[in-house]
Amino acid sequence: MRLLLSLLGILFLHPVLAQEPVDALRYSMTGIGGTARARAIGGAVTSLGGDISTAMVNPAGLAFFKTSEFVFTPSLGLNSTRTNYLNGDARSKKTAFDISNLGVAMPRDGSMNGQWRNFTFGVGINRTVNFNNQTRLQGTNNESSYSEKYLEELINNNVTDPNRAATQFPFGSSLALNTYLIDTVSGPGGTVRGYRSLATPQTGVTQNQRVDTKGSLNDYFIAASGNFQDRLYIGGALTFNRLEYERTITYRESDATNNKNNNFNYFETVENLVTEGLGVGLKVGLIVRPVQQLRIGFSYHSPVFYNLDDFYSTSMTTDVEGYQGQTVLKQSSFDLNNGDPGEFQYDFRTPSRMNVGISYVFQEVEDVTKQRGFISADAEFINYGKSRFSTASLASGVNYLDELNKAVGEQFRSAINFRVGGELKFNTIMVRAGYNALSNAYSNGELKAAQSNISGGLGWRNKGLIVDLTYVHQMIKDVNFPYTLGNGFYAPGMVKGNNGNIILTFGMKF
Repeated sequence: MRLLLSLLGILFLHPVLAQEPVDALRYSMTGIGGTARARAIGGAVTSLGGDISTAMVNPAGLAFFKTSEFVFTPSLGLNSTRTNYLNGDARSKKTAFDISNLGVAMPRDGSMNGQWRNFTFGVGINRTVNFNNQTRLQGTNNESSYSEKYLEELINNNVTDPNRAATQFPFGSSLALNTYLIDTVSGPGGTVRGYRSLATPQTGVTQNQRVDTKGSLNDYFIAASGNFQDRLYIGGALTFNRLEYERTITYRESDATNNKNNNFNYFETVENLVTEGLGVGLKVGLIVRPVQQLRIGFSYHSPVFYNLDDFYSTSMTTDVEGYQGQTVLKQSSFDLNNGDPGEFQYDFRTPSRMNVGISYVFQEVEDVTKQRGFISADAEFINYGKSRFSTASLASGVNYLDELNKAVGEQFRSAINFRVGGELKFNTIMVRAGYNALSNAYSNGELKAAQSNISGGLGWRNKGLIVDLTYVHQMIKDVNFPYTLGNGFYAPGMVKGNNGNIILTFGMKF
């Protein structure tokens, strides 16, 4: 918790900035994506080759292609989450369709007296993250209220002028003050001694939150690879990354009693955030085949450098049961911000990654029709604490993003992610299975942000046509704080997800 508290003081000085440490994790903890074949074997393709998905893991694997190939991969996500918050359970479900992969690989004959057997070029799109999801939480809190964060915002900014409090914090405490969720406390001579909340945690408040997210992270790649004597394969890929993320948080807090005379019935706030931007990165790798059946791979992924824009807004509705002659009041940040959303431009850099892998191919021969299967395993090394935010300038002299980066470095740690899978081949039919696990990214052992995937699938190859079908079952552990306080009680919502993903790849050789 100390890490979160160290960041809160900076957040209070910059209430309109939307970045937080979890953003760094969200944009860095990317998945594998790719074809149904790659997903079926758990994404363990660092040393395997021969699949367009290898361009995004180890582009050296493209050099295993002998003929040109085009693939197209739609998928269907079936998401289900359960959240435990203050001993209250909440569940939600969401279904989403997307395009997981589209690409083409084009091998060409080699040169240098046959030493370079072939060169392969690849282009395509790979969706590494689908943000379409919904989580809910609910519970009864007898120790604190969400509204207390508005009090802290005013206190930490030393706001004693009610006019300033009512206008200069359009995404937070100004809305709360103008709708009487919070009110002034009078001092001597009509001065403002402080602020108070009308919420009633002393008798209990029922807290509900729904988080709806959508969008995706797509990688557009251009890759090239070469095959040297069927022993060494090298490759590189330039990626152009498109990030689109949209989040709507609906939070409602209501009086847990039936008291109609305590000046508080409920309040609801809706926060909207849209993040979009472009990034660029580089991936290089090699695969060594010391003997015919064995393949050993290594790849390095540079940081992805993003230029991002945030657009955000907030609205609030409050029912104060006749306090000061008011009942239900509504206000939006658009009312206080000239009708415009908040906007902030900044840069973001993901951590670099390293992958190592080993594959064993049964009956490895040039004629792939005589191969009988393979087993493959990968390990990926990444330090989530190395994510970094930056910007050219800030209106305030306080270096907010430096403090944010410090919190990211302390709150997240390095991790090793594992992938393993295999295939058995029966002439034109293939059977596949796989597993992968993303390790916990939090330094604090009490917090969990990890996921694992179990997968299985079938494949069919005949006369240049390709059809692959895969099902991936994903198990997620995560943490959701509906709010945090610098001086007060707040609790995490422990999130568990059990998501299904159906992936279907169509392809053809030409």
